[in-house]
Amino acid sequence: MRWDRDFLPLPMFPKKGIRHYLHGLAADHGGMALLMTLAAISFLIAVTVDLATSVNRQIQASHGLRESVRMDEALVSGLNLVRASLFADQRKQHFDTLLDGWNTPDKEALASLFAGMQLSIRVQDMSGRIQINSLVAVRNNHHKPGLGSGRQPGSRVPGQVNGKDSEKLQRGLWIRFLLSGKFNVNGQQEAEALIDALSDWLDEDDTERDHGAESGYYQTLKTPYVCRNGPLQYPEELLLVKGFTRKLVYGDKEHEGIIDYLTIYGQDGKININTAPSLVLQVLAPGVDEDMVGALVAFRREKENLSALKNPQWYRHAPDFPGDIVFDNNLVTTISSYFMVTITADINGFEQTGTGFLYRNPQTKEQDLLSWRVD
Repeated sequence: MRWDRDFLPLPMFPKKGIRHYLHGLAADHGGMALLMTLAAISFLIAVTVDLATSVNRQIQASHGLRESVRMDEALVSGLNLVRASLFADQRKQHFDTLLDGWNTPDKEALASLFAGMQLSIRVQDMSGRIQINSLVAVRNNHHKPGLGSGRQPGSRVPGQVNGKDSEKLQRGLWIRFLLSGKFNVNGQQEAEALIDALSDWLDEDDTERDHGAESGYYQTLKTPYVCRNGPLQYPEELLLVKGFTRKLVYGDKEHEGIIDYLTIYGQDGKININTAPSLVLQVLAPGVDEDMVGALVAFRREKENLSALKNPQWYRHAPDFPGDIVFDNNLVTTISSYFMVTITADINGFEQTGTGFLYRNPQTKEQDLLSWRVD
């Protein structure tokens, strides 16, 4: 049987054109195969790059997690070192100074204990600051930070003078403090108003002092709230009290902030004169100036005077301090119970900071970690 060319499954071309058509068809299929190959290679490259990036991120995350765990452990170890130092100092002597081991950590020893890591430890004695909550005498059973749950109604904190005498003593301290010239306070009247407002915030009743404020005032504000009528739970709470602006609490370019000289811990009203900042020393009694305070600071800094610092009256023996200036015994002590601990760990640029507050019982020598936060 013969095939007629009309039945061939090819287009009708001149005899010379069929060869060219077949070559063109083969070239088209080869180009398509090349394009598909290039697309597959591009896809594989993209997948490989994405996989490599993902693996790299996981490796970095794993490294970061490992360093974070190491720093967490280092922070806790640093805190335990501070606690051990506080315990050792308390066994060695029954008074506290800035010459003690808790305030003078051995940096070389720290470096040897934490190889490959930079660990800095700072301990601040809160007992050298003015106790906010002692401005009003304790008369009822409130929760005391670091002292456990309350006392019987009408009871006092041990060592605290009775009622009005205590408040009068603390009020005088606060007046001298606010009018020291370091803060954004304009005169006696404003200082009195601030103290009245803070006293109303702390006391248990709803009776306003002459320049104070109770819940009736705070309920009229744009964002109303009630007066606490109890001890401050955190220093920043001062911002809720009438008149206590951010400039006053934290300071500005021209003034310091009061918050660095205050503490919510403790309610006996006593300040450790061995660790108190210079300004706090200056406001312990009327008539004390910066030169007198300088003499006290220089005296307590010398190691040969360490034994003298046991007695709260040591300031009377400091050179260049006037003999006619006396600190009230109900304002001063040489024993500390509350400490703020700040520990920073750094590993190859990874950094974490832990901040905590410790209470050390002066009688039992037991310690309580009141709070601990890692940033």
